[in-house]
Amino acid sequence: MLTYALPDQTLRKAIESSAHAQANLCWTCSTCDSECPVYLATGRLRPQKIVRMANLGFLDDLLSLPEIWYCLTCKRCNYVCPNLVKPASIISFSRQEALRRNLLPWDMFLRYRDFFSRFQRVRWHTAEQCLKGDMESISHELWCNWLDTPIAGSKGEILFSNLSPSKAFKSAADHSSSTACFTCGECGNACPIFFERSVFDPQWIFRMVNLGLEEEILKSPSIWLCLACQRCTEACGELVSGHLIIRHLQELALEEGMVDKDFPFRSKNAQRAIYPLYIKEINSLLGFDPV
Repeated sequence: MLTYALPDQTLRKAIESSAHAQANLCWTCSTCDSECPVYLATGRLRPQKIVRMANLGFLDDLLSLPEIWYCLTCKRCNYVCPNLVKPASIISFSRQEALRRNLLPWDMFLRYRDFFSRFQRVRWHTAEQCLKGDMESISHELWCNWLDTPIAGSKGEILFSNLSPSKAFKSAADHSSSTACFTCGECGNACPIFFERSVFDPQWIFRMVNLGLEEEILKSPSIWLCLACQRCTEACGELVSGHLIIRHLQELALEEGMVDKDFPFRSKNAQRAIYPLYIKEINSLLGFDPV
């Protein structure tokens, strides 16, 4: 016998009043799905599905979804929606509500945060490997090693007397107002993937730009970890466009031959290797059934 779940208008309004996601404006075009890096690599996180569940008021089902914990919080789904629906805001609300109801115990959430922090090391190593060549798979042993081993910081000396940044490098810095940065650290506080400076620190990147260290920063795997979430830009009191600085650095790295033209394609292929392991680790950590 078939059973049907009826939309709950009261819960739908409750979700919207907290998330402010404008879920009712969604017309299921799937643009959000096509931009989600986790969905593209694994097919396991569909922002559109989450929006529809919120719009129908299926709150309990929403809070039990493993997918709300797969999200990288890159907010790309928000930025690409033609109707200004904010799937990432629904995910953020769902996480907070799951914690408030103790559906996810706090100690388990801390373990999740620790894993997400260490996963950035995996992303760094993946970018480094793709800078050198193809990376189509990753062994369990290598995955664990990358998770558990901190990235060593640069120990080499930099001779500032030899600096001669190109005009394109200087122009990228000027157009993003990087020189207005006074290293207050708000960009790092807002960045969802800043846990270890040696892995990714937006302030460190901006300082490298302002010091004219072109070759060092353009060859760094760190600039390819940016989620383009724009939080650094939104948080900056001096109106430095942090996400644009990093985007310009990526473009310059390709244009000036610091990175070969096939790197973006290798990077996308590598995501298909690491994100299934990322999901598997979260399922194991939080007790979700594997699919």
